Amino acid sequence: MAIQSGHSKVEELTPFNEPKVLEITDSRTGKCYFIPIDHNAVSAIHFQQIKAPEDVQNPANQNQNGLRVFDPGFQNTAVSKSNITHVDGRKGTIQYRGIPIQDLVGKAKFIDTAFLLIWGHLPSPEEREKLQRDLNSTSLPCQQVFDVIRTFPRRAPPMTMITAGLAALLGSKRELIPAHMGKNLYLQNMKLVDQQIVEVMENLAVISAAAYCHHEGRTFRNPRSDFSYIENLLYMMDHVDSATGVPHPHHVDCMERLWVLVADHEMTCSTAAFLQTASALPDPISCLISAISAAYGILHGGAIEMAYRNIAEVGDIENVQQKIESVKSGKERLFGYGHRIYRVQLCPRSIFIREILEELGEEVKKDPLLRIAFEIDRIASTDEYFTSRKLNPNADLFASFAYKAMGFPANFILPLSVISRTQGFMAHWREAMNGGARIWRPQQLYTGKLASKLTKF
Repeated sequence: MAIQSGHSKVEELTPFNEPKVLEITDSRTGKCYFIPIDHNAVSAIHFQQIKAPEDVQNPANQNQNGLRVFDPGFQNTAVSKSNITHVDGRKGTIQYRGIPIQDLVGKAKFIDTAFLLIWGHLPSPEEREKLQRDLNSTSLPCQQVFDVIRTFPRRAPPMTMITAGLAALLGSKRELIPAHMGKNLYLQNMKLVDQQIVEVMENLAVISAAAYCHHEGRTFRNPRSDFSYIENLLYMMDHVDSATGVPHPHHVDCMERLWVLVADHEMTCSTAAFLQTASALPDPISCLISAISAAYGILHGGAIEMAYRNIAEVGDIENVQQKIESVKSGKERLFGYGHRIYRVQLCPRSIFIREILEELGEEVKKDPLLRIAFEIDRIASTDEYFTSRKLNPNADLFASFAYKAMGFPANFILPLSVISRTQGFMAHWREAMNGGARIWRPQQLYTGKLASKLTKF
């Protein structure tokens, strides 16, 4: 199959007279096809017109049904159009709704970026106040949700408690489940969508705080109406200054800046899982459970927990060089290093996260694990093996160092990351619900055996 891009002779041949087309000649049939190029992409559905006679030796190929696109892992496949976040891995830039993140860090708070991502613009003072008021006035989950969380062994992974708590919350709100109600509830119903966005964001914070308190043996505190979202999360978790009884202002400020940096990152694995589920039109809590489950995988957010286990296994700073050599020889993997998107020395988020870590320097010095982690980073950042392969620590790993410095255990860093990313999840869900109904149903290439004879019914 010969493929050409451009329009040297397309003006004469293509019936739709597109200025930008992909010209394809199928060597199996000799036929020529012209496929429109839009936003530097071609629609896979157009390849269905490229048909060939049935391959009797390989009938599973289904040549007569049109050409398919094979892309395991979605390495070069776009599944949606979005106005929310743009990431340029080659230039190392991130923009939320057309605003570079460097113009937001230190200036915008969580409430601002959440509004920007979800509703498309930075809020006015009145819009900002209303969103904060709506979050603070959301009712607490019913007692059964807290009871479900407390049935878990205290040392169980907090992520399992959170997903169970969300499932219990959904069970208490059956009227919000489309299948149970027997009708569409969310598609094009933006009033209900907006209401659920606020409730899901607040309920996730409450459930996560309850899971943290159960795991750590702390006392859960009800949120306060005069606190911000992040202040309330820390307050509910009893993560407060012992002298004042309220969250430490410096920790609140650090998390505000972190959460601007990690609010959304385009089509990640967990965002795709969220939207894959959302395409079947269930409730947003079910979508969030799907995203959280994907995030807990060791090739995604779970890599942070794996990284800390690797760091703990090093034992002492004196053993770091040996760890590095084991990685270079292929005996071990360095979790948290490398990124599929970025082709620059540092992810743009990492620059700002390093600044936050410098401010938390005293806390870092007190944590033996973080001292080992920074020694690994110091050596890896100058070692040709890592630099030539662009194996840099990703922003999530750096952000986890900040959470650890603030006193959070390693296995609760991912829940914090999920809460911070939920503003992005909700933005993508709202965008999807404001569109049309189209379920995500990928195809497969069947490579197994086929029966020689088919029984007729």
